[in-house]
Amino acid sequence: MLLAISRDFPFQVPLSFDEAAMEVLAWLEDSAFEWDMYVDLPGNTIRYCFRTLADATAFKRRFGEEKRAMLA
Repeated sequence: MLLAISRDFPFQVPLSFDEAAMEVLAWLEDSAFEWDMYVDLPGNTIRYCFRTLADATAFKRRFGEEKRAMLA
């Protein structure tokens, strides 16, 4: 399954587990992006996966670790 996700959604953005995850999911569900996600237990992150670099970049600009730290 992870191989298929990595093949189909090669641009991945890892974010740490926290309560903001619901905000991220709500934003993604309202977006036009093609995306998937999986839990990376060794990395202690959720990996949000996108088909295009442009989508991954827009996501990272909105929810990247640096941005989330500023909002906290």
